[in-house]
Amino acid sequence: GRAATMALTSLAGKEEKVIQRLLLDSFRYRLDGMSESKLMLWSEELEVKVEGAKEVIAELQNVIGKTLYRELDRNGIARLLGKETPKELKITLANSISEFLPRWREHCMQNQVSPPKLVDFDWRVDVASSSNVLSRMRVPTVFVEMTIQKDSTHHRQMAGTETVQFELSKEALGTLVKSLGKIRDQLANVK
Repeated sequence: GRAATMALTSLAGKEEKVIQRLLLDSFRYRLDGMSESKLMLWSEELEVKVEGAKEVIAELQNVIGKTLYRELDRNGIARLLGKETPKELKITLANSISEFLPRWREHCMQNQVSPPKLVDFDWRVDVASSSNVLSRMRVPTVFVEMTIQKDSTHHRQMAGTETVQFELSKEALGTLVKSLGKIRDQLANVK
């Protein structure tokens, strides 16, 4: 909105290094929020009240959020800043955001909440040598052990591992192998 964009005008005339530090902090604290002491430091640095610093940071976080998932060049980023933002400030912000974007995107990709991933896989074949039922005397079974990395449920949470063990009959193994073959074929056809 207009009020938020007007907040950016308090950055006019500030050194590029100060603006870049503020952009980096705005990105760093976009999910968890900035501490009161950090806000006080930025309030003093920008020579605005704490509420004014919050508005500036919120607007920068809004612009950062819009640029992270879009393919915007410097001009596209500058257009996000609104007409009220002074030209020199637009140029500084657009250039700085454009410079930081590759690193920010990489950081976002590394910290995504993701489904479980296969870490390790082991198996062995056993043949049942004793049973109450005579017809099942020599039935081969496959024991499979998979170690998976559990899904991360929170941003910046380290996911642990879990071991899953299961047994497959010869028929169940055949069905599994057939299904995995279909998956492989589909993936091979993806261009």
